[in-house]
Amino acid sequence: MQAYHTYKAEDFLNDDSFIAWVYNRDSAAVAFWSDWMATAHPNRSEALLAKDILEALTPQNAGPTDATLEHETDQILRRVRQAPDRTFFNLFGTPGYRIAASVALLLVAGWLGWLTLQKVSSLRSSWTGVSAREGMVEQANRTSKPVLVRLPDGSTVRLQPNSRLQHGASFGQGVRAVLLTGEAFFDVVSNPKVPFLVYARNVVTRVVGTSFTVKAFDENPQVTVAVRTGRVTVYSRKELEQQRNAEKPVVSGVVLTPNQQVVFNAKEEVFRKELVEEPVRVSPRAATVSFEFEDVPIAEVFRRIEDTYEIDIVYNESLLQKCTLTASLTGLTLYEQLRMISKSLGGSYEVTDGKILILATGCGE
Repeated sequence: MQAYHTYKAEDFLNDDSFIAWVYNRDSAAVAFWSDWMATAHPNRSEALLAKDILEALTPQNAGPTDATLEHETDQILRRVRQAPDRTFFNLFGTPGYRIAASVALLLVAGWLGWLTLQKVSSLRSSWTGVSAREGMVEQANRTSKPVLVRLPDGSTVRLQPNSRLQHGASFGQGVRAVLLTGEAFFDVVSNPKVPFLVYARNVVTRVVGTSFTVKAFDENPQVTVAVRTGRVTVYSRKELEQQRNAEKPVVSGVVLTPNQQVVFNAKEEVFRKELVEEPVRVSPRAATVSFEFEDVPIAEVFRRIEDTYEIDIVYNESLLQKCTLTASLTGLTLYEQLRMISKSLGGSYEVTDGKILILATGCGE
């Protein structure tokens, strides 16, 4: 019996039984891994990541042919043999292992490519775009500055240092899915027919066309998704996995709008929705909105803030309908503006579930 509870994602990718389960090619493997995944193993997230990688690399209804697999295996083997004093996986004894060998050697080929790039100039060795085979493209930022990555569909990704992005070579052809380790800012081209998916550890982010940031470093138990523009839905991978084979799947994701973020705690498996640390003005008309107020009704003040930051402000309209504001809020951050307004009302404010709650019952003194 294999010590599967100690496996990392790359170990699962090299396991022929695991691969047979993902691609539904062996009934015994399907039965075993279905039971295994239903148990709360400490490394279950590693198995889910490996499963997502395999599914993302193989478009639906377009499985690789034997000829393609044989060609790809020969190509990878040729690269492997060129590396001196290395011992690799011995998976090629029979044709039945050809698929497992092809997937396993993706990691080997990528690793060899990285080793080769280390021998060239420091800049080129720090920023790599490795195509291990026709099925997978990996780009890693090993510099100290953000690097701009352009995806085949026109979307851009600002990849932060010590971060890695992976996607299938068929990206954009019926699927737009990427795997992220680290931090990146995405500016996604709108395509309602082909949603854009970001897999980052325990979280899946789904968008149609928007801009947002995902933070998912291995050493941090939390995953954060913050929205700049548009609308984003965030799911837990565990919930998606549980609902995948349901007749009528029901997956309750967290919906985010501009200046909102969600933090997923892997230990507690819960989402916490909040505002970003520094909300920015996202309205196209933000530059022309005046924040100079002279006896302006408080409802109008809140409306301008809501329109500018695209954030909901909740308050008791009947209690504050006669309140006005005389103040200059130009140049202040959102939170500075809220503190000044709350003080003028003799109250305070709270941020709850990504919204601003004004706690005031009158107009102050």
